[in-house]
Amino acid sequence: MTVQQAIKKYKLEPLSVSVAKVKARELNVDEVLYMNVQKNKYAYIVRDSRGIMLYSDERNLYTKLYKGLKITPLES
Repeated sequence: MTVQQAIKKYKLEPLSVSVAKVKARELNVDEVLYMNVQKNKYAYIVRDSRGIMLYSDERNLYTKLYKGLKITPLES
């Protein structure tokens, strides 16, 4: 999957500089490029030492627990 396909699929939006720095510290990555947080799922495109990655997770409607973080490498 490319970065543009991930942006379209997860409806990601670019971040302001201050929010990106806070989220990067929170996720322990170099840089957060795009983000979308909804009620039951979230997705981030981040840049770290391994390259550009998509972090995504969603919450189960019945148990209210997250299913597990998926880290997908993206092509630029």
